[in-house]
Amino acid sequence: EFSLKKAKRMGKNNIYFYRQEDYEKFQRNGRIISALRSSIANGCEGFEVYYQPIVDCVSGRVIGAEALMRYTMVTEEGKEWLSPVEFIPLLEKSGLIIPAGRFVLNEAAKMCREIQQYIPEFRVNVNISYYQIEHGKIADKILTAVRDNGLTPDRICIEMTESGFMDMTPVFCKFRKVLEENGIQFVIDDFGTGYSNLVRVLEYPVDVIKLDKSIVWSAFQNRDSFVTLKNLISMFHDVHRKIVAEGIESEEQMNMLKKLECDYLQGYFYSKPIDKDAFISYVQHNQKYN
Repeated sequence: EFSLKKAKRMGKNNIYFYRQEDYEKFQRNGRIISALRSSIANGCEGFEVYYQPIVDCVSGRVIGAEALMRYTMVTEEGKEWLSPVEFIPLLEKSGLIIPAGRFVLNEAAKMCREIQQYIPEFRVNVNISYYQIEHGKIADKILTAVRDNGLTPDRICIEMTESGFMDMTPVFCKFRKVLEENGIQFVIDDFGTGYSNLVRVLEYPVDVIKLDKSIVWSAFQNRDSFVTLKNLISMFHDVHRKIVAEGIESEEQMNMLKKLECDYLQGYFYSKPIDKDAFISYVQHNQKYN
């Protein structure tokens, strides 16, 4: 039965041979989706929001953070921490990304308000998917989270991967217009992964471009990649885009990005993603010694 359904989903003129590992993955995905539904029905139990600091390249001060969804599944054997790579696609496939994404957005907005007592200009970046734009009325949810937590709209930044909006559909254009009208910054995430269309990125109505860690690491290893990174940063600055370099893991990488006049840095050199309480402690310590 599994093989027949698998073959049908592949379309006409295809053939599928049963593989035990495919069936086991299918069963596991079913268990995870069931657990996700149960968690969301119980007030998003098992979901957490972790934060990774974003720092100013020159001063090293924390100016913001990226909010990242985490999930722990309850099983018969106990609790199992799931990688976002595994559970987020299942949230999108099942449509559960809408309530789960709303939970992350609201938690991130609350945290942003709390951190502003230490850093008045603090911003929080929230990742969204095209599915949320198309089906979840996410623009209204963003504005509600801003209003309910007493934030100004420019304190929330919305991140999407480039592949998430390669087609400027009417629904996306409407969403982007709402953000622009309310002063909410729009961020391209993971620029440089896969096929990145530089010309189209320059045409996008975006405020910030996050360079994937692969670009940073390559620039540190050979001169051609270094020159490419240097020219990218210069070009994006010429068209008034701010740059965040991801994947910073050493002082040498940090110093290189300073020389290239990058705007912001993010990576394990500063901190791995951490829960809210640990992040508040991190901010207090960072501000004290800066």
